[in-house]
Amino acid sequence: MALVYDGTDGLFTRLGKLVGMMDAIRTHQNNLKTELADVQSVYSSADSYMIANLVGSIETRIAEAGGILEDIRRAAETTLVEMCFAEASTSTTNAMRSKSLTDALVWLIRQMDADSETIDGTTVTKSSLSLGASNVGTGSFVYSTEAPNILLGSTADWPNIRSEILEARCIQDAQDGSIAKGSEVFEVRGQPAYPSLDYRFPAGSGRTLRIPCITAGIDNGPRGQNILNNSDLESQASNVPAQWTVSSGTAGTDFSTESTAADVYRGSYALRLESTGATIKLRQRLGVASGTFGRLTPDRPYVIAVAAKKDASATGTIVLAVEDASGNIIDSGLFKLELSVAALTTSFALYSVTLRAPRNIPDECYFVLKTTTGVATADAWVDEIVLAELLPLAPGGQALGVIAGSTDWRADDNARFQYTNNDEGAFARAFDRLFDMYGKGLSLPADYAGAETISDALIS
Repeated sequence: MALVYDGTDGLFTRLGKLVGMMDAIRTHQNNLKTELADVQSVYSSADSYMIANLVGSIETRIAEAGGILEDIRRAAETTLVEMCFAEASTSTTNAMRSKSLTDALVWLIRQMDADSETIDGTTVTKSSLSLGASNVGTGSFVYSTEAPNILLGSTADWPNIRSEILEARCIQDAQDGSIAKGSEVFEVRGQPAYPSLDYRFPAGSGRTLRIPCITAGIDNGPRGQNILNNSDLESQASNVPAQWTVSSGTAGTDFSTESTAADVYRGSYALRLESTGATIKLRQRLGVASGTFGRLTPDRPYVIAVAAKKDASATGTIVLAVEDASGNIIDSGLFKLELSVAALTTSFALYSVTLRAPRNIPDECYFVLKTTTGVATADAWVDEIVLAELLPLAPGGQALGVIAGSTDWRADDNARFQYTNNDEGAFARAFDRLFDMYGKGLSLPADYAGAETISDALIS
């Protein structure tokens, strides 16, 4: 047998009716506020005492009107678990470990993926960054909506990210000597959240996340920190940074140690890319003492960042990437940050890209700094290279990071950025409300081109 998704006895047909009933009750709850305002409009302030009890108890009555929502949620959970378990019991390829909600959701996601079944995808967008006017630090903020691949079928981004403004504020700087420079701690706060069955759901995330700044001054760092070694380039000998090996190009000719203060972003040294037109490649092996003990974790969000600048007329292409032993950039050539030297400015700036590590990572990997088109006409400089995993606000939420700049962050430095969820996918929203997909870090396979196989029209 195969799971019936829609039509007679279909899982989504049944869930759609339950969600439709739930939506009708929520509409009624919202309408109570509107109806109350209509009542209040015919009472003067002097006569408002006549309806004081009605006004004072409206929130309680709205909550009472939603009492049946918990019964609907339980019916939906039972329907999901029982139908999935019944099918899993006869399946030879996709099994449920136990008769539980989480196992049923995991089984359903895998089965939908195998059957090429999808719901309507939900789109999440993020605003540009708003920095505090009195900030001292000059670093950058990175934030990604990308969802991991594991169990998520064709989902590209987390569909249940909340529409909210997030504020990041520095709560500990390095001035007291308790933490290293560049490792300042930020606290990220979301807006208030409401229980999943509340008529105001989903509102904000209600989440708080504390993250240290990502700095190249940290070697072999833990999750959320730089995993490279000597990527601040502070240790160099004969024009070659320690822990790095030269695959192409000539040290002292095509690239060299830079110590002039104006040409260094942080610390005392940077790397000058000389204008010889020759291509170069330096690499650092991951997971070994001779390179870095840091490794990529499969299917996690990462950032690659670098500070770079050029002389006015410089040209070329700089690539920072993770390659396999044969020199192929992993994830089908996608795991990279590529910079056009001509597009750089003559002052240092931070450049970054957010990426997702592939599911399958080769045993032998190298982080590389290379030029695919040699720097020519004039010189370029790089400093403060980082490769770090970003930390999630919630299991099914966006991943965030703060990168140290040329000037350290100070306490109370802050930034704001906004996420907007268009809530287009009605089943995606309903599954989150009923089954806490945001908190579980799960999502149904989705289609974003209007070709989903399971229609939101089933919700009625």
